[in-house]
Amino acid sequence: MLRRILIVFGYLFLTFLVVGLTIVLVAYGNDYRYDWATHKIIQNGHVIIDSLPNNVNVSADNRYLNKKTPYQAAYTVGKHTFGINLSGYYPWQKTVPIVAGQVTLLQYVILVPKRPAETVLDSRTTIVAQSMSKDHRHLAYITGGSQAALYTLDLGNPHPVRLYTPKAAIPATPTTAAVPAEVLTGVTWSDDASHLLVSATVGGQPEELLASASGGTPMNLTQQYGFSFSGIQFSASNWQQLYWIAPDGLRKLDLGAQTVSDIIASNAIQFWMTPDRVLYAQQTPTGTELWSVDSNDHQQELIEAMAHSSSYAVAYASFLGQDELAVVPSSNGTGTLYSGIFGSTPTATTIAHGVQNASFSPDGHLVAFSAPAEVVVYDLNQSELMDKLVDYQITGQPGSLDSLSWFDNYHLLENRGGQLYWSEFDGGNSVKLDAIAGGFPAYSSSDTKSIFEFKQLSTSVHIDQVTIRH
Repeated sequence: MLRRILIVFGYLFLTFLVVGLTIVLVAYGNDYRYDWATHKIIQNGHVIIDSLPNNVNVSADNRYLNKKTPYQAAYTVGKHTFGINLSGYYPWQKTVPIVAGQVTLLQYVILVPKRPAETVLDSRTTIVAQSMSKDHRHLAYITGGSQAALYTLDLGNPHPVRLYTPKAAIPATPTTAAVPAEVLTGVTWSDDASHLLVSATVGGQPEELLASASGGTPMNLTQQYGFSFSGIQFSASNWQQLYWIAPDGLRKLDLGAQTVSDIIASNAIQFWMTPDRVLYAQQTPTGTELWSVDSNDHQQELIEAMAHSSSYAVAYASFLGQDELAVVPSSNGTGTLYSGIFGSTPTATTIAHGVQNASFSPDGHLVAFSAPAEVVVYDLNQSELMDKLVDYQITGQPGSLDSLSWFDNYHLLENRGGQLYWSEFDGGNSVKLDAIAGGFPAYSSSDTKSIFEFKQLSTSVHIDQVTIRH
């Protein structure tokens, strides 16, 4: 009998021991620990750090850890400062809040080399316009002066190709009038990088040309169809369908059918492309409305009343299946984010004031509202997780912001007064790179390993490929 009782108690002890150890392990896995100072069980937060390159020394709160990236550990609740240092690279440091029971991810760290490898892809006296294809594999640029021409670069195998040379002036003859020289002023790619729209003037009169990326004589759309086509744009889904605002309203040019549509929307003042629709602002007696039209000319009202303005900066993205639209009226500089814009109940969130432009990160989880002296980056992902507005104010930066582009989903490239800067989405770990021409942006390569920049030298402009990571 005693033996049976001892066996039962033994089993009970082992059961309680297993359950207790399980509870301890689960608590440890969730970053719980016993605080001997307060004699309480508290929950820590967790941090995960990864870097490119990796296997780099990590410090925390000014203490060398003898640990390398990738690195993860539990930390007490509050702000902690982490650092990464590698010879030949700019040091990285960031202070982040650690929240109980949450994981802080710092997996976007890119260490910038102090002397990155640079490759000169082309050199020209002047460059007056440029455009990067949507896939970041093709660059087009217009040179000025005696070298005036349209060039393209296939960035996978960079070799400049002269795609088109503007027509020279033709002097008058006893029977014909003089014809002024053609001057190229702008260029844009179709989304599939198969064609380019080239803006030009002849004797001060605007013309639009359609060029094939594979070469050949461009089509003069203005002469072919009898419209100036000022501001014409490719639709995102089909390069043969183009839109522009004529004096009487928004119209569509269908190159496949060789037709010009009737007026799609009268009193349209501006339009923008999304993957499957065209958005346009339309003035009405009661104010300015935002509408969309698809390839079948089906129209939908999106915003009944926008702030009245002569122009708007608009950016579109899709994030976690939700359509997002950032809008900035030039009249008041208020940056607003509209979520679920194509649904029945879109929501509007005011993000920033005194801004001029808007730009989404490639994956849509960040949107930057910018002005010459300030950038406000709104974090859609963290705002959703924290159930509150999470944004990052970037102020006090050198120079005046001329252009902003995204290197990847976490890093910005800024042209500030002719100087190129690299930084993280919140302005942290900023690095001064090269002098850059005019107000041109810099671009990332399709594999986000390099930067393509228009480097300003004393007597020329270099198109450079700057390798940031391998």
